[in-house]
Amino acid sequence: MTSTPTTLRMTNVAARSGAPSLRRFELQADPAVSLMDAIKQKSEAAANTNDAASSKHQPRQTKQHLTQQKALTMDTLFCGLKKMEYAVRGTVAVLADKIDAELQTAAGQAKYPFDSILKTNIGNPHALGAVEPLAWPRQVMALVDLPNALGVDHPEACKMFPEDAIARAKKMKEQLEGHGSGAYTHSKGVLGFRKDVADFISQRDGGIPAHPEDIFLTNGASSAIDMILNAVIANPSTGVMIPIPQYPIYSALIARLGGRKIGYELDEEKGWNVSREELERRLNEAKKSGFDVKGLA
Repeated sequence: MTSTPTTLRMTNVAARSGAPSLRRFELQADPAVSLMDAIKQKSEAAANTNDAASSKHQPRQTKQHLTQQKALTMDTLFCGLKKMEYAVRGTVAVLADKIDAELQTAAGQAKYPFDSILKTNIGNPHALGAVEPLAWPRQVMALVDLPNALGVDHPEACKMFPEDAIARAKKMKEQLEGHGSGAYTHSKGVLGFRKDVADFISQRDGGIPAHPEDIFLTNGASSAIDMILNAVIANPSTGVMIPIPQYPIYSALIARLGGRKIGYELDEEKGWNVSREELERRLNEAKKSGFDVKGLA
């Protein structure tokens, strides 16, 4: 069975004033053109007509014009982010990475009077070989991550791991309530872990009680500092006292959040300690300048 050859005729239909014109499609028999070919031809013609019409009303999209339409540029970037300066990953660290890459080439080795760079911009003693890795925490975590049959309940576990590491791993598995180390936990951290931290703080502070519900476990100190400063800094008049010299995450985050850095000097001759007099002096100066000091690092 063969299909009847047809052509597709398209005509404009007048519409009400102010409304777009409508197009009407009519099928007519044509022995030279198949139905599918006719539809394809007319669809392409209609598309070309629409493209031509729309191009009359749109300016040419130049490279400069497209660049100006970008949603994220240095001009549209959050002003607090542009004020951030994080020396740990800043100019010196970037230059060190550049020189380190050059040292991997013959030209770089001939250019510099040294053959390696010792990067001390971050507190990473393991990477520098300054200390041996702490084996016990890694043993405990390995046992926590392993299935019981291959770890804490393995018949030869005591030959591979210290007994106190096995005991601690079993306790942690119980505190995880059988969910394993890869599951989501309470937003403050595992309750059993927080109880252990509270007990440690209480013992350290001579019996002063610490409460698990007041403790938040975070992914390192940086995220904890970020959380606290986000809660503390309410407006540009909020001040946070930080030491000088200081770990630059404090100044970077305060700048990003739009707060005010209130620096107090550490005394090098006294082992980089700070005196109460220095803290009170800087606090009073900040208050006289109209700043509302909310925190001390």
